[in-house]
Amino acid sequence: MIEEIKKFYDKTKLEKNELESNETEDLLPVSWTHVFHKEYPRLPSVVLPKTKNNESELETLLETRESTRFFSTKSINLDDIARILSSCRIVDSKRIPERRTYPSGGARFPVELYLISFNINGIDMGAYHYNLKRNSLELLLKSDLRNRRREIISPYLENPAAAIIFTSVIGRSEVKYGIKAYPFSLIEAGHMGQNIHFVCIELGLGSCSVSGFVNDSIVEILDLTENEIPIYVICVGNK
Repeated sequence: MIEEIKKFYDKTKLEKNELESNETEDLLPVSWTHVFHKEYPRLPSVVLPKTKNNESELETLLETRESTRFFSTKSINLDDIARILSSCRIVDSKRIPERRTYPSGGARFPVELYLISFNINGIDMGAYHYNLKRNSLELLLKSDLRNRRREIISPYLENPAAAIIFTSVIGRSEVKYGIKAYPFSLIEAGHMGQNIHFVCIELGLGSCSVSGFVNDSIVEILDLTENEIPIYVICVGNK
């Protein structure tokens, strides 16, 4: 890992002691209650024509997306997990480079997906790696991880049935983009995350993107090497 990326990652990751201290905070930041919009009122502007695709399936998905932070205790099915994960799949494996359902800087595809099963019908509780090429789940750790949910997700969500963890095998992009590999990994994860959110909406499930996870806890649970870093988590479950 490039030293500058490692320094930035170390300075921005959440430690377990910080998680515990954050739970006691009563006051919310101003940014949670106010949304600001940038405008240029003194400059000329062009009013765009109204779009005519308000009845399209895509428009429905866009307008109904919301974050679910409190899930029901009802389990979700393995079929639903399969639909969600396969939203990030290889579309054309014969093309060089292969084509997927999401863009990646230079087609380096550094982002890997992992699944934490808390309450999924059809598989054991524990940690899995999503093998995108074989469309399969590889069991890394068979364990009830519900008592570590606050480390894996954040203190501010309740009862998700599963957590999808995004990591970056950062060296895949470093060889081409150097220090830019880190922001490119984050951008790629964002593209993949939108796919996942859309499928959850279509299935009638709730989802929520979080970044308040304890990095070293994720590393420990997934047994990651120092060249693979956790960058993003999406929780899913029944509303």
